[in-house]
Amino acid sequence: MIHVPRSLSSTATSSGTLVIGLLALLVSACGVAGEPAANKVPETMAANPAAPPVSSATPALLRLLKTSPERGPAGTSITLTGAGLPPGKAADIIWVTVDGSYDTTDSKPGQPLGLEYRRQVFSEKRGSVGLASISTDGLVTAAFAAPEDYGELHDIYLAVDGQDVAKGGFRLMRSFTMNPLEGSVGTVIKVKVTGLGWKPFESTAALRWDNRYTGFITAVTTRGTAVFQFRAAGPVGKHYISIDSASHALPFLNITTGGSSTRHLLPFEVVFTVTADNGPPEARVEWPDPARVAEIGNGRTLRIPTMGEVVSAPAVSPDLSPTSGPALTRATVRVRGLSPGPVELVWLTGRQYDSAGNPVPAWLEAPRLASVTAGRDGRIEATVTIPEGVGGWRVIAVVQNGRTLAEVPFYVEQSLATTAPVRVKAGEKFTVSFRGGGWTELDNGAAVTYDNAYIGYVCGYANNGDTPVELVATGGPGTHLVDIYPYIFDGGHGDWPWQYNLPQLTFAQDHPGLPLGYRLPAYRLAIEVVP
Repeated sequence: MIHVPRSLSSTATSSGTLVIGLLALLVSACGVAGEPAANKVPETMAANPAAPPVSSATPALLRLLKTSPERGPAGTSITLTGAGLPPGKAADIIWVTVDGSYDTTDSKPGQPLGLEYRRQVFSEKRGSVGLASISTDGLVTAAFAAPEDYGELHDIYLAVDGQDVAKGGFRLMRSFTMNPLEGSVGTVIKVKVTGLGWKPFESTAALRWDNRYTGFITAVTTRGTAVFQFRAAGPVGKHYISIDSASHALPFLNITTGGSSTRHLLPFEVVFTVTADNGPPEARVEWPDPARVAEIGNGRTLRIPTMGEVVSAPAVSPDLSPTSGPALTRATVRVRGLSPGPVELVWLTGRQYDSAGNPVPAWLEAPRLASVTAGRDGRIEATVTIPEGVGGWRVIAVVQNGRTLAEVPFYVEQSLATTAPVRVKAGEKFTVSFRGGGWTELDNGAAVTYDNAYIGYVCGYANNGDTPVELVATGGPGTHLVDIYPYIFDGGHGDWPWQYNLPQLTFAQDHPGLPLGYRLPAYRLAIEVVP
């Protein structure tokens, strides 16, 4: 279920002034909104450190706080006016918004090998965006810029001495930028969308290229701002791009007539001109924004494979360098605080279920990486090779005298394996693959597009992380693009409103795995169809 704030709704006065009030969430044949959550103070807004805390209790009578204009994109200068307020007082301008996050959970208690995607979660928060001075006759005029934030209706309060005294509202509208607008086949097209909301139909958008569905766009953890890129597909000539509102991660094509509360969510439409076909661009891997990936250091508790109970040994201190890389990476393990004698370094990986969903009996495998001997100083140092196999978060366990004394995490990155052949006739087959696919619902496969048209998904779950896919070359002679995007697998756990196994175009900024330290890339590939 999606959680939304209680009070983000609107009515209009006879004079046209937008007044935010309590409005029942609209239910239509196409969807229903969710429930509210608790208030919190935003971290991203400029708060007044001298201001008293704002009471969550609102008096029975609030003065009308008029806003001009009543709507606009982020950055709009908003002027507030009101009367009948406490004379001569200083007031905080309070902007009501939400915090967005993803709910993921372990698949089975005591067996933390998998993650299940559950839902988007939005919790209400309040924060100061400026100060206002009330005149001695109880009038106020103040201005501030609309924050870059989740779109749609936001309550605005004036608070005096921690108590709300006036209320108004503002509708934060969407804005779009895209560049460039022309280029050769394979040109990277960058898009920025601001003002995506938090409710169904408002929170998700979808991209179409020449009426073909490419993937979906989210801004759950990025405060309504979506930044992503895709590539221009051929042939030479004009191509038509549309970014539509989407509730189920799919385009809502008649949202202006089919959605009673969403008719204002117009699509963004633009034309891109492909100017030339210079042959297939070089294959590459596109990684998430490093600033969006949670930093996972040595010793941090993760939902990862484990040998079971780790013996309490405070003196044992492990260190691993590097802490991430593809299979066959050489990593150095250093441990101190051990007893003199033999030590084993064990690699923990495993499988939960096969592709049919049946339990795999040997779900935990523990190959030995190295056997070393701790000296009288209780230290060891060994360089090990990260095994090939399933990717994602893994553990190197430090075992002495049959007891696990410490575990240190290592993240196995995905890597591009093959694209063959690159030159192929129409109707012939070619194969693309990547390695290091995981087993959670976040990283066990990926979604595939051909010339910006979604064609299906692949999974390496039952193939030890290898993910080959055989495709048929189609289209006229020239360059054709194959793009492989991170997705969210449908394990039967995710809540409405999303569909699953679809390309998440905003994977680099807003994938549910990013807060868990998962770095899931997109693969940019191409073939040439020859006569």
